Amino acid sequence: MSKHRYPINLEQWMNHLSHLRGEENITLLRSVVDLYGSEHVPQLEKGLGIADILLSLGLDSDTLASALVYPVVQTKDVHLDAITECLGESSNKLLNDVLQMQSLGKLQHLEKRGSYQLENLRKMLLAMVTDVRAVLIVLAERLWQLRHSKYINRTDQQHLANETLSVYAPLANRLGVWQLKWEIEDLCLRYMHPDIYTKIAKGISSRRDDREAYVKNFVKMLTDIIEQAKVKNIQVTGRAKHIYSIYKKMQRKNADLEHIYDMSAIRVMVETIEDCYAVLSILQNHWQQIPEEFDDYITHPKPNGYRSIHIVLIGPKDYYVEVQIRTYQMHQESELGVAAHWRYKEGVLQASSYEAKIALLRQIIEWQKEVVNPDIIPEKAVKDLFADRIYVFTPVGDIIDLPSGATPLDFAYSIHSEVGHRCRGAKADGNIVPLTYELQMGQRVEILTAKHANPSRDWLNPQLGYLKSSRARAKLQHWFRVKDSMQSAVSGRELFEKEPRNSPPKDRAENIRVFEKRVGDRSASNVQIIGINNLLTHIARCCKPLPGDPIIGYITRNRRVSVHRHNCSNVQNILKNSVSRRIDIGWSEESTGFYPTDLLLRVYDRPGLLHDITTMLTSDKINVAGLQTKKDHSSVEVEIYLTIEISNEKQLKIVLDHLQKLPNIIEVKRR
Repeated sequence: MSKHRYPINLEQWMNHLSHLRGEENITLLRSVVDLYGSEHVPQLEKGLGIADILLSLGLDSDTLASALVYPVVQTKDVHLDAITECLGESSNKLLNDVLQMQSLGKLQHLEKRGSYQLENLRKMLLAMVTDVRAVLIVLAERLWQLRHSKYINRTDQQHLANETLSVYAPLANRLGVWQLKWEIEDLCLRYMHPDIYTKIAKGISSRRDDREAYVKNFVKMLTDIIEQAKVKNIQVTGRAKHIYSIYKKMQRKNADLEHIYDMSAIRVMVETIEDCYAVLSILQNHWQQIPEEFDDYITHPKPNGYRSIHIVLIGPKDYYVEVQIRTYQMHQESELGVAAHWRYKEGVLQASSYEAKIALLRQIIEWQKEVVNPDIIPEKAVKDLFADRIYVFTPVGDIIDLPSGATPLDFAYSIHSEVGHRCRGAKADGNIVPLTYELQMGQRVEILTAKHANPSRDWLNPQLGYLKSSRARAKLQHWFRVKDSMQSAVSGRELFEKEPRNSPPKDRAENIRVFEKRVGDRSASNVQIIGINNLLTHIARCCKPLPGDPIIGYITRNRRVSVHRHNCSNVQNILKNSVSRRIDIGWSEESTGFYPTDLLLRVYDRPGLLHDITTMLTSDKINVAGLQTKKDHSSVEVEIYLTIEISNEKQLKIVLDHLQKLPNIIEVKRR
């Protein structure tokens, strides 16, 4: 390939790379460039742009080579076999991962999906890759697209920005690739809300370069002052905040730009907590602070465990500067996911093993920066990161999160209990598969159902391989318990009705115990009767108690125990005149199964709200047993009555918390 066909900046970039990495890297990249023909110069320009972004992250030469050739692989102008011949099998695998991730990006209307579906999509993107470098190539390619979208039409710009902000920016955030995240978010804001972007950009008193120079000078000044105070082993870093972060803070605080003080951020890291407060004292002695912007998250950590001191100072030239003070341990916890700072940023508070995987991915990225030979990286560690989960599609394109090895029957129960109970067959990618078939990542699954529920007890046999998910197994067990309980109730009534009405008290008591023996032993009750065993119990429909609720029992006329919440007004009214029918009861420690629970949601109506609610519940593995809405046409508020199946009070609190966080939700409470 002759030099005159190279992009203008190629030789300059090659020389820069040679200076950083040595001449041996140039030989590899030259061989990649030779794969391009003269008609592919635009693709080479794109590949060069992506590789340059990755070079700034300190990525290895194999990754840069794969990035250079990716655009012609994407357009199928060069076959992967040619890449394997030139770069080896590892690059073939890497590019395959990139192509898989990009294929998901082509799903229609990603930005319009519910928040929980987007979360599953992000997890699926990471779960599909065997090499974390593929994620970085995808992020770099997305940033390149944003940089070169100035002249495309407004609709396409906004679609690209919405999709990127919904899916890819959070990935960059979680992987700790801050320099990509910041530029991606700024460009997305520029396309989505150009007026707001321009207003913030103009409202900032100095240009970005000037702000960064200011931060650099302030960092040096602060370092000198702290060192003079004999605080040892400190590290001071800083940056000028990017426009999108300022925009988000304006939204969170519902404030205008002039009321946002921390346009620049400085971080001071020290050895001990005592040093944190020593540095705080130094700052307060040298500069005036904004009292209302002070937060001590060391004394009072955030709900997700995040710890740091935040203070806003009026620095030189009367510029406002935010300073964060923390120990190295606090910083590690924050950055690597122990405190999961990203969850706070995105408004997600629950913890999971997923965070540990993100932490390891971040560590692997750091290894990439430090080693010359990428083979040093433990490949098995990367492959095993998401080996315990698979992600598959419903017929309408929603993503379902399942344990590895899950079957179509697991999928059916994850959609809805009734779908599982009525399941009679399944298709994967349009082909009929047995119910014991192990689903594969990315397959589209369809469940074939009967009119009536008739599950088989064979499905519960672990040797037969029908169910992998413990939740699906619990739903099926619950169905059989209800069925057995109904049969027990019928048998109990028949036995009681045959009991002689004129039996003496002693004989009557004996007969009741025999009731207990024949029917009570078959009861699947989770309620423990204090002082009396094996009485048939039933959960009251008026208050629907859950394991964990304080409960009280009421002996009904047919000698069953009706279980109520302790504060249930119905049972309290009954017991006023029938104190002798009261019985002390409690939940057994082995309480299992699911219980119907009624919720009331007060909301501001909006399109897609019911979809978001049911999607969130599906993501939390919650079965919806009933849903009604009530709207007063004189008001914008709507009441939604939900009946869901919950295993205990603790799970209910989590669900209430998740529902409360959805947009337009005014109030969520248990009825």
